[in-house]
Formats: sequence, structure tokens, C-alpha cells
Amino acid sequence: MSKINEKFERKYNTLLHVVDLYISTELPISSKMVENKIKRSISSATIRNIMAELEEEGYISQLHTSSGRVPTNKGYRYYVNKIKDNIQLRQIEARKLEREYNKCISSIEEIIKKTSFLISRELHSAGLVMWPSTKDLYLKRMECVKLKAETILVVLVTMTNAVKKYIFELDKEIEKLELIKISNFINSNYTESSLLNIYRDIEKIFEKETEKEQKNIINNSFKIIAAILKENIIDDVYLEGFDYFIDKVDSKNISIIKHLLHIFSQKQDLCTFLRSELPYEGLNIYIGEENVCNILKECSLITCGYTLHGKTVGRIGVIGSTRMNYSKALLTMKYLSDIISDKLREIND
Repeated sequence: MSKINEKFERKYNTLLHVVDLYISTELPISSKMVENKIKRSISSATIRNIMAELEEEGYISQLHTSSGRVPTNKGYRYYVNKIKDNIQLRQIEARKLEREYNKCISSIEEIIKKTSFLISRELHSAGLVMWPSTKDLYLKRMECVKLKAETILVVLVTMTNAVKKYIFELDKEIEKLELIKISNFINSNYTESSLLNIYRDIEKIFEKETEKEQKNIINNSFKIIAAILKENIIDDVYLEGFDYFIDKVDSKNISIIKHLLHIFSQKQDLCTFLRSELPYEGLNIYIGEENVCNILKECSLITCGYTLHGKTVGRIGVIGSTRMNYSKALLTMKYLSDIISDKLREIND
């Protein structure tokens, strides 16, 4: 190895040690602390010079003249890029997480709540899970019930055992017998089909149907499915772990607490952002100002996709301090995304 390459490697290995130490100790890092961690023949003076270079390049910063250094967002970004492809969850930890899902979980809602709870508990941060869009869910059964005049109730049961109820005002009254025929038409032809595929197929067969009564049933079925997709009631994010996050925030930094309160009370911006990442399945890491959402500019956000029938239909995530344990967070997120995909497939089959 050339002296230039050796110097480069030593410099950025020092940066990795600084970030590791800061994450584990939450204290500004001195050259002596790095020297004790490295335990090699590099003098404290050499480490001081390297840290001065890293500070000049914006990877670390000094809170005041006599203090140690702390990583900047640029330093965290370098650290994450170096570690993200070389991490593996220990088998004992993986088995522990998987066992959490073996306790009579039978619906998508239970899976989503369990996953959000585990993210929060394991990483001591805010855990979030995005519901799949309505259009991606597969139909198990649908029932249409007349309430009054043009008002109907539609009860939708998906293959993931999610039960959703919709109340619609129609443009004209439909009799009870007609609603039964619509329910029978949908249930006879489209069980185990996604709502989006049902919508597309009904649109096609309507043009081909010539029998008047059947054409009317198909037309009304199309209107009901279209209304469900338009309502998109499941376009939501489940959040848990606000208390964990608050415990790690400096009590003087009230702005982060305000931002988190806003996230937990107004989730639409976060949901819109997560949906914009689809159909990407892999990990995304946003540190500080890298976050598109202004309310997350002082946090780190890690997201990962989960799948249903081979298609990425949602994202899970963790919101934490920029000082979070990135190694554990990346491992946990990837493993939980795999588990949630497997469990959704199990209850959907």
C-alpha cells in the first residue's frame, strides 16, 4: 500500500472510530479516547492532527476550544456509507425478533402494530409503518348494504383480514336486491384479486357486456370499487415510541420535540413522503438536512420496503437522533422488513 493510500485509510478509519465512540458514549471525543480504542502505534499527536484535518473538511466539529469533537451530518453520512453493506444480524437476535410474530397474529393491523412497537423498543426511537395502499390489498369478501335512499354501506374484508367500512352517497338509489347481486358479482369473480386489478378488469368487461341487467350490475360494481379506491382510507402511517425518542433528546432542544409532536399529530406529510419512495424495496438513510420533510431536519430517518405478492406495497421506518446506533438500526430495519413481508404472505395465502 502506498503512503498516500495508507494515510487516507488511517484518516478515515479515525473518523469511523470517532463516530463509533460518540454513538456509544454520547460524549465529545478526544484524541486520547481514539488512541485507547485503536490500540496501535499511532501517537496521540498524530491522531490530533488527523482530527484537525477531519474538522477542517467538515466531518467532525468542536463545540468549544477545549472540548473534544463530535460528528457532523457529513461525518455520519460517511460512516453510514461505509457500514451499510457489511452488517449482519446475529442469529440469536434474529430469532428473538421472529418469535415476536408467532403469537397468534392473524391480521395486517396486528402485524403493523407489532412491527412499529418492535422498531421503537429495539432502537429506542420512534417506529413507523406505512399501511399498504387500498389498491394493493387483495379482496377476500365484499358486502353492500343499503342504509337509506342513495346511501350504502360497503364492508370490505381483505386477504390480510383487514376489515374496512365505507359509507357512500350514490348518484341514484339502488335497491337491496341489486346490492346483493353486486356483492355476489364481485365475490364470485374477484376473490383474491387486488382492488386495482378488479377496477381495471370491470372497466374492460363493461364495454363487452351486451345483456342490459348484467351491464347495469357491472356498471354499479365499477362505481363502488372506484369510490373505494378514491377514498383510499388506508393511506396512513402507524407510529409508536414518542417517549423513547424524547428520552434521547436534549431537554434544551425544544424544536425537535415540537417537530416530533407535529409528526405524531399530523402524519399526512410523512405518509406522502414514504409513498413517494415506492416501489423501491431497499434501505434509505436520511441524515439531518438530507430529509425532504422539513419537520425531520434535526433527526435521522431510516426506511425500508416490505412486499406483498412480490410487489413493494409499503415502507417501515425509524426516526431518531442523528446520534443513533446506525449499525443496529440498519440491521433491525432490514430484518423486520423481511419478516413483515413473510407474515403478510402467510395471512394472505
